[in-house]
Amino acid sequence: MQRAHNKASLLLDRCPKTDARCNELARVIMTMFESGIRDEDDLAAMAANRELNFLAVRGYFQKPFPFGHTEASLSEPRTEH
Repeated sequence: MQRAHNKASLLLDRCPKTDARCNELARVIMTMFESGIRDEDDLAAMAANRELNFLAVRGYFQKPFPFGHTEASLSEPRTEH
């Protein structure tokens, strides 16, 4: 779960320890893990996408992160202008 949290934070370009929403991201990952999702890449992408949904409600839009390909997507900028 910690690795998934770190990957999700990296996808979102955030610090996994000091970001204002780091605890909420951790709760989402724990909930998904408890529901049976075990792949850390899928956990990271799903949690990051859920966070994007949270931000979209507030007017910040970004393309969703792909599942199962987080290693490749970590090096690509994901913000649209």
